[in-house]
Amino acid sequence: MEQIFFRGTVKVSYEDELGKMQVKYLHLVQRRGQQGQALVTLQLAAGATKKVEVDFIYPPDSTPPQVLTVETAL
Repeated sequence: MEQIFFRGTVKVSYEDELGKMQVKYLHLVQRRGQQGQALVTLQLAAGATKKVEVDFIYPPDSTPPQVLTVETAL
């Protein structure tokens, strides 16, 4: 079994499609080399922008994450 590489809580704050601020707390457990699931998916019109904030809440025995990816989906 692969060693756990990251374990911790992630807080994601973002504005939804109706303009309302949303806050999600997600507890993640990831093994070395494992690709994570999307934390949030937003649909934006061409040229539009939205603020998204991600906070990592580290427990004392956690290893900080190595990569956070923001990407567009087609």
